[in-house]
Amino acid sequence: MRRARISDIRIGFEAFCEANRESYVRYAEKWVDDLAEARRCVEAVFDALEPRWVSVLGTQSPAARVWEDLRAEAAHRTADTGSPAEKFHAVLRDDQADIVLLHHDLRLPLERAARLMGLDRPIAQALLRGAERDLSERFEA
Repeated sequence: MRRARISDIRIGFEAFCEANRESYVRYAEKWVDDLAEARRCVEAVFDALEPRWVSVLGTQSPAARVWEDLRAEAAHRTADTGSPAEKFHAVLRDDQADIVLLHHDLRLPLERAARLMGLDRPIAQALLRGAERDLSERFEA
C-alpha cells in the first residue's frame, strides 16, 4: 500500500469542506442568527481542522469529530439570544437537538443529516424519534 501523498490529503480535505460547507453554515446560522457570523464560524472550524486532518481521518468517525467541533464553535459564538438551536439544546440532548434542527428546521433528508453528524441512519432515526417523543411530552401539558 502506498502512502498517501500530501496533495491527495489536501484534495480530500478540500472536498470534505466543500461538500459540507453549505449545510454547516445553515446549521451555524441557527445558533448565531447572522449569515456572515455563521460563515466565520464554519471557516474557523475548517481552519482549526486543517492541521489535524490526518489525525481526524484516523478516528472512528471523522464526520462526527468535525460535527462536535462545529457544534462547540457555534454554541460558543451564540449571543444567548434564544436562537432556535439554543432552544432545542436547552430541552434535548445535543445529538437529539441537532438531528431535529437538521431534519425539521433545515429540512434535510434524514440520510443527509445523519451523514453530516457522522451517524448511521438507524441511530439518527432513533435520536429523531426520541427527540420528537420528548418534545411532545414536554409541551403536551
